[in-house]
Amino acid sequence: MSTTAEIGFKPKDKSFFFSHSGLSLLVIFFISVNFKLQFKESILVDIPSGSSSSIIANILYENNLILNPLLFKTYSRFTSSDNSFKAGEYFIDTPESINSLISKIVLGDFFYRKLTLLPGSSLEDVMKLRYLEGLKDDLGNEFKLSMKQKGIILEEGIFYPDTYYYLKGETFSSILIKSHQKWKENYENLWEQRRANLPYKRLMDAITLASIIEKEGLEKEKIAGVFLNRLEVGMKLQSDPTVIYSLGKKFDGDLKRKDLRVRNPYNTYRYKGLPPGPISLVSEESLKAALNPLETEYLYFVSMGNGYHKFSKTLSEHNKAVLKYQINAR
Repeated sequence: MSTTAEIGFKPKDKSFFFSHSGLSLLVIFFISVNFKLQFKESILVDIPSGSSSSIIANILYENNLILNPLLFKTYSRFTSSDNSFKAGEYFIDTPESINSLISKIVLGDFFYRKLTLLPGSSLEDVMKLRYLEGLKDDLGNEFKLSMKQKGIILEEGIFYPDTYYYLKGETFSSILIKSHQKWKENYENLWEQRRANLPYKRLMDAITLASIIEKEGLEKEKIAGVFLNRLEVGMKLQSDPTVIYSLGKKFDGDLKRKDLRVRNPYNTYRYKGLPPGPISLVSEESLKAALNPLETEYLYFVSMGNGYHKFSKTLSEHNKAVLKYQINAR
């Protein structure tokens, strides 16, 4: 005899089972797409242009970011996301669910690489950055055309020191153009705020002195005051960084007395006035110092070996400082 009949149990109709089983599957489905798969290391995922949801699902699966490619594809279609994915690099450093991964790729939450231009960098230093990973080196006719269209002539000191972010495949020239535009906007504004009666005829003259100040040390306004005093009385600037720049690759790290006699227009030990142009990129701090120098009677300074300098008004005082901080300190 049926036990079911004895306790008066009556089976439900089929729609009951289907509705409840369907609801259960739906719950399991949504739990699955929101499940976050744990991993130990951060991952950089590259989604190629034109990738379908199937291709993306396989890429994520191969990188151990999802458990089931079919679930990813199904949820992509369910949310109408399969035609909205954006190609690019994505940095995954925390556990992500299928749901959050789809949102990230649909929104284009890309991974940005960075390029940093440092104050004091030469043009040669800047140009070496074109080899950074993910950056398109367009040095050639395309590069020259891009520069020419923006009215940019490649020379020292014309880029703004900063960190610039770029996506994989961006061109090197696009970053330099962005940097020069920032340089132009910021430094032309500072130029308009310069102190009166300075010996500069144009902004690049100020950039030139600022580049020397950049290389000389920390007390920028005081150093600027010394250099401007020297220019005013017709003295040579006698700046070591200009000699080092003039030597180029011949400089071995040790500046010698014979180097001070090198025939090069950038050698401020040999030639009066400003050199022909900047010797490096300049910070806003250095340019501000060149445009608003400290008013001082100092004509000399020598490094004390700690980033700071001993300033002197007379040659006699300066020679004593050189003896103390340079010769006897060796």
